[in-house]
Amino acid sequence: MTREITIAYTPDSDDAFYYYALQHELVRLAGVRFKFETGHIIKLNRHATNRQYDVTAISSVVYPPLAADYRILSVGTSVGRGYGPVLVSQFFHTLDELHGKRIAVGGIPTTGGFLAKWSMPNSEFIERQFNQIADAIVAGEFDAGVMIHEELLFFPQKGLHRVVDLGEVWLNRTGLPLPVGLNVISRHLEEPLMQDICDCLRESLHYALTHREEALAWAIKFGRGEEADCGKTHIEMFANADSVMMPQDVRQGLNVLYPLVMNCGIAETIPPLDIIDGSTASRELCMDVLTKSSQAA
Repeated sequence: MTREITIAYTPDSDDAFYYYALQHELVRLAGVRFKFETGHIIKLNRHATNRQYDVTAISSVVYPPLAADYRILSVGTSVGRGYGPVLVSQFFHTLDELHGKRIAVGGIPTTGGFLAKWSMPNSEFIERQFNQIADAIVAGEFDAGVMIHEELLFFPQKGLHRVVDLGEVWLNRTGLPLPVGLNVISRHLEEPLMQDICDCLRESLHYALTHREEALAWAIKFGRGEEADCGKTHIEMFANADSVMMPQDVRQGLNVLYPLVMNCGIAETIPPLDIIDGSTASRELCMDVLTKSSQAA
């Protein structure tokens, strides 16, 4: 009997890159059929509160209130090392200038939205679909906005400039990489199946890394698409060694993030990190590919 497992991810190039092989059945898990859905990150955050999917992408900041229902997968994490969501504007140039101003964010809460509030606690934050924010700033609806996904590369084409990279602000204040997004897996699944799914997702990423041009050709159709010329760079930023296996400093970043999230009112408690790592063999396989790729470059 075949079991159906639902997976939800954002319609963006890096997530599509992770799942290329799995969605095209180039990688399979015996006895399991994967059903895929996509949605903007704020939609996925909200669906996770209803336990709608077996595996889903979420903003890192929303994990604490979801911890009773989900565990963290060590594969597919989006990490910014000195970069992350970008605060942009048409007329303003510093964080101080934006105190008290209207700031558009892709969701309340999202990691970008949290970082903006953390950096400018006295500003007004308004939710707007992430890929509509740049146009809304140009139209004068907002004084600034937080760019996420490929928007954080595309905004100069809209005539906007960077005020600050919020991932850089995070690094300067904490000394740690920024865990932007997580993949989580439902606790209603059995432990062996969780481990197998983790391995399967890692195998899908391994396929993409070893068949890069093939996977890129599909993945760059997501996000802003081929004409925007952002997809390849975005994938390199967020589908890399940190995505293969969550490193220790990223786990430390989560432990620093969650008390701040609680202080911000997003969470009432701080859960212990409960991470599914998968098999040693699957981790070593992908890391070997990344090491060889780095040496070749």
